[in-house]
Amino acid sequence: MSLTIEGPPERSLADTPFGVRVTGAVPHAPVTFAVELAGHQGADWAGRFTAVADEHGVVDLATTALDGFAEPDPTALLWALDARPGPAAGPVRPDSALVWSLEVRQDDRTAAARYVREHRAPGVRVHELAAPLAGRLYLPAEPGPRPAVITLSGSGGGLNHEEAELLASHGFVCLALACFNYPGRPDDLFELPVEQVAEAVAWLAARDDVRPGAIAVKGQSRGAELSLLVAAHVPGVRAVAAVVPSGYAWGSFTSDGRDGAAWTLHGEPVPTVRDDGLVGRRSEATARGVAAAPGFRAAVAATPEADLERATIPVERFAGPVLLLCGGDDLMWDSVELSDVLLRRRQAAGTAAETCRLVFPDAGHNLGLPFTPVVTTSVHPVNGVAYAYGGTRPGTARARAEAWAALIDFLERSLS
Repeated sequence: MSLTIEGPPERSLADTPFGVRVTGAVPHAPVTFAVELAGHQGADWAGRFTAVADEHGVVDLATTALDGFAEPDPTALLWALDARPGPAAGPVRPDSALVWSLEVRQDDRTAAARYVREHRAPGVRVHELAAPLAGRLYLPAEPGPRPAVITLSGSGGGLNHEEAELLASHGFVCLALACFNYPGRPDDLFELPVEQVAEAVAWLAARDDVRPGAIAVKGQSRGAELSLLVAAHVPGVRAVAAVVPSGYAWGSFTSDGRDGAAWTLHGEPVPTVRDDGLVGRRSEATARGVAAAPGFRAAVAATPEADLERATIPVERFAGPVLLLCGGDDLMWDSVELSDVLLRRRQAAGTAAETCRLVFPDAGHNLGLPFTPVVTTSVHPVNGVAYAYGGTRPGTARARAEAWAALIDFLERSLS
C-alpha cells in the first residue's frame, strides 16, 4: 500500500485551518514529515518532524502529536520551521502567497504535496497610493460600499502587505499606510505628524466604495501607539484595534540615535515618557536576545507623575470600541502593563463603548499573522539589535491564530 497525504486544497487562504492526514503507513511505526518554505521574510525555512502511525496505519495530526510536542497541532508543520542560514536561495515572493512543500516518508516509501497559502483572495485589487499619502490600497472583490481599515506598522516602518491582503480578502477596504521607511516618507520614526493618518481617514471617507462611518484603525507596537493617538485626536474613526500596545507616547527611534518625539500634533511634539537613556541602559541581555521591557518599565517609573500624565494617551476621549491584544510574556515592552492605563482611563470616564483586552499568557511581542514560522528573537532593522520578543513558540502560534480571529470578529462587529 502506498503512502497517501490527505490535506487542504492545494490553494487556500493563508489564515484558513490547516490539517494533514497520512494513510497507508505501517502501523505503530514512525512517519517523517519534511517541510520547506522558500522566500518568506528574506529566508528559506525548513522543518523535519516525526509521528507514529496508529494501528490502522494512519497519522492524523489533528489527533496525534508530533514527537517533541505536548499536544496535537497540525499547524506545527507551518509555524515550527527554522530559518536556514543565509539569505533565501530562491526569489523572495513580494506578495500574494507562501508555497509550502511537504514530503512524507516511511522507510523507502514517500508521498509529496504542495500547498499554496494565499494572502490575496481572487478579485482583490491593489493600488499604490499617490502623494500626499504613501502606501497601498487593497480593494476587496465584493462590490462597495464596504467597511475600511487603516493599518499601521511598528518601529520598523514600511507596511505589512500580507496583513492588508488578508483584510481585503475578508471584505474590508484596507489602506496600508506607510508613515516612515518607505519611498516618499522619512527614514525614521522621528517627529511624524499624527495628521497624516487624519488625511488617510478623510481620503477614505470621501470614497464611494467605503461605507459611511465605518473606518477602523489597526496598529501594531509603535503603530498601536499611533492608532490610539489617532483615536483620541482624529474624528471620523469608528473603531481601533491595538496589538501589543502602549498607553503612553514614547520618543523617537532612529538609526542615528536622534533624540526627540516620535509624533507631532498640530505642529507640536506629542509629550512622551521621559527616557533619558533608561530604555537602553536598563534593558537586559538574555539567552534569547535583549529584553527591552525592563528598560521601558524603568523609564515609566522614573518619569515624574505630571510628565507621565501628559504622556498618557487620552483614549477616554474616543467614543468607539477598542480592542487590545497583548502578549503575557512580552519582553520587548510589557504590553499588558503598558495597556493597564488605557483600561483605567476608559473605565474611569465611564466609556459606554466596548473596551476589550485579550491577554495571551504564553505569547510575546510577536503577535503577527497566524500559520507562519514563529521566531522569539529578531534583529531589528533600525538599530541592528537582536531583541527577545518573549513567549514560547507554541504559545505564540496559538495566540496568533486566536488574536487574528478575534481581530476579524471585532472589525466585522464594530463596522457593521
